[in-house]
Amino acid sequence: MQNKTRHYFKVTFRELVKYKTQSIVSIIGLAIGFTAFVLGGYWLWWETHFDNFHPDGDRIYCLTTTGLVKKATGADADLDQLHVNDLAEIKKLVPEIEKVCTFSNLHYSIKNNNSTLRVYGLVCDHSFFDFFRADFIAGTYKGTYPDGTAVILTESMAQKFFGTTDCVGKVFELSEQTRPVVAGVIKNYPDNSDLLFQFLLIDEVQPLRHVKRNTTYVRLLKGANVSKIKEKLATYKSHAEDPWGTENIDQWKINLRTLPEVHLYCHPELENRIRNIHILALAGFMAFLSALMNLLVLFIGQQQRKQTKNKTYLCIGASPKDMLLKGWTELFLPMAIAYLLAFCLIEVIFPYYESYTAWNHYGIYEGVSRHIDKSALFFNAIISLIASMFVFWLLTLLPIRNILCNMKTNPIFFKRGLIVGQIFIGSLFFITSLILFQQLNFILTKSKGLNYENVIQVDMGGENAYEQDIRVLMPELQNHPYITDVCYTATNANIFTEQGDWYGAYVTHFAFDPADPDPKREDRVMLVSKEFFSFFELTLKQGSWIDDSNPNDYIVNETGFKDLGYNDLLQRSMYNREGVTNRKVCGIIEDYIYSPMQYPVGRTFFRLHTDKDVTDYIPAQYFYIRYIPEHKKEVLEHISKVTQKLNTHGVTSQNMCIKLSDLVDKFNRPEKVIFSVFSIIAVVCILISTFGIYSLVSLSAQQRKKEIAIRKVNGATFSHILQLFFKGYLILVIISNFFALPLGYILMKRWLETYANHITLTIWPFIAVFFITCMIVLLSIFRQVKEAAQANPAESVKAE
Repeated sequence: MQNKTRHYFKVTFRELVKYKTQSIVSIIGLAIGFTAFVLGGYWLWWETHFDNFHPDGDRIYCLTTTGLVKKATGADADLDQLHVNDLAEIKKLVPEIEKVCTFSNLHYSIKNNNSTLRVYGLVCDHSFFDFFRADFIAGTYKGTYPDGTAVILTESMAQKFFGTTDCVGKVFELSEQTRPVVAGVIKNYPDNSDLLFQFLLIDEVQPLRHVKRNTTYVRLLKGANVSKIKEKLATYKSHAEDPWGTENIDQWKINLRTLPEVHLYCHPELENRIRNIHILALAGFMAFLSALMNLLVLFIGQQQRKQTKNKTYLCIGASPKDMLLKGWTELFLPMAIAYLLAFCLIEVIFPYYESYTAWNHYGIYEGVSRHIDKSALFFNAIISLIASMFVFWLLTLLPIRNILCNMKTNPIFFKRGLIVGQIFIGSLFFITSLILFQQLNFILTKSKGLNYENVIQVDMGGENAYEQDIRVLMPELQNHPYITDVCYTATNANIFTEQGDWYGAYVTHFAFDPADPDPKREDRVMLVSKEFFSFFELTLKQGSWIDDSNPNDYIVNETGFKDLGYNDLLQRSMYNREGVTNRKVCGIIEDYIYSPMQYPVGRTFFRLHTDKDVTDYIPAQYFYIRYIPEHKKEVLEHISKVTQKLNTHGVTSQNMCIKLSDLVDKFNRPEKVIFSVFSIIAVVCILISTFGIYSLVSLSAQQRKKEIAIRKVNGATFSHILQLFFKGYLILVIISNFFALPLGYILMKRWLETYANHITLTIWPFIAVFFITCMIVLLSIFRQVKEAAQANPAESVKAE
């Protein structure tokens, strides 16, 4: 048995060398396909299994509220908060609730080793530890009182602040008023968790001020009917309070979300990320499937070329079991080489993969990044390898046994199925790649509506801005020969934002009619310096600019003008509760794109920043500096020198200064990366599909040499023979594209709908793909038929 196996390996190796070109393409294609399949598939698994490590996690649910936040598309998203009134009513409505856990987040900027450190945590009581995993390294929460005097640290926080986890009993000073004592240290949570904290402050959980909401989790009784609970919540009407009359409480919906669903439904900023994950996972699966088909094509071709040898093996006593062992050796050796190469590829590209898949937070968690675990990735890769080999073996067992053990069987339908499958995958990749490229080109070339070239954004940081009036930097920043212009905006009012669902320094409501038809409308306001409009070269469509004669007036963008619906907006006064005011909209500017293309441009008003805004806690924070090209280094040095005296909180130069063009590139990075990765996969898939088609056509031409010779003797020309072959394969091309192109249209239409700004699908890319696949098949046929047609007919007939 050992000798037989060794002999089979030798035969297989010789076959690989004999057909080295196709073998190399097949192995590399399978390696890249498996790599893409594992990386895309594991990323999708990682994103959809957040917080699945908690005890009794299958009974823990988050009560979320729909109607408070929106996705980029404008659709409602979930917020992982629940009003205290709703919690009281839901506990009555749903007796299946066994226990409730509420908590809220908080953050501090603390001094540590002569530097400012931002720390974030949760305020919770003892119920948190009954709900969620807490592996204590030192100390315990038991015996503590919920009065804010005790804190539980994570292992990383203890190491960062105290240099050791042996810190129970020490004071963890968050502020002068908040100085809890460390009661315990717990292990860090895995990165795929939505519970983000560095410390847990044991205290009574109070609802968030003004909104009276908290993050609320419930644990259901064992055996509770979740479907019926969801039906009850679907008909529930919120009992929340609306003291300002601005929230559409009647439209709120309360949802029951599993732990993993919290991540998927309560982070509208992740919508585009999840979209890209599905694309890469699907592309990886299709590439892997195409590579397996190609490997099978190569195997079938080899076996049918070796019919005589295989018959000889059977004649001298080889059993069907021996033939299958021989066949599996020839099939799985290249697979083993490909899988080994795939693991090497995963190892090499993991740093780039980890960087791209990292989840970087914003808001109070800015700088917090979550990464995929390398060891877990490799473990899942091994599981995927074993599972894929078993499924592949199961699906191909019958046709391969027929090929090896019954030489009279001609697997024509099996071979045609492989051709249809490979053309289908190739066409699908062709059409999706074309549309991806068109959308990417649209994103990169579409005008943003403002001039942001050679502009540096200087972010002084919120802490510095609130503690001092940084507007005093304006003249100093301007005092440089390579700086041509400077302007500034207020806190939260940076010119470009990655989170396009929020834009402006604050939200308010403007009434342009004594009987306001839409009193709950929210209007975003940008607070800017008077140089802002000329600095960015914004275009005035109607009216006039704000100047010293009308400093209290507003400017609105085109979208805002259209949304308001007043054709005479510039002639209307603004109203408040006391009646008419002296404020008005003096001008309408052309829209500019301030966020990634997924987000629509929102209604935005602009007003000059004033001294009163500073006293109202809306200080200046962002400076914009236009410089002469090729002098960026000198300008950055000047900025660092000028801002040093006001940078008391140590904002690093890397975080402080960024070119606006680099910021726009950062917004476009996901699209660029997904197109690059997808293009590589697409090229490999199309290449291996082409080789697979070429191999099957070659085999078919070789098996039909006698038929070609007889037709040639009877007067058939080369074009007639070529036409005969092409007609047969054209039907397969039509069948493949009949399924691939509509599917491609559906997938890409849904993908494009995730962008507020996108291209319009036309029929031409689909026609082009059909003709491209026809040309690939025609070229594959041409050479093989030409060789067969040029052969001596007598020799062909004699050989048969």
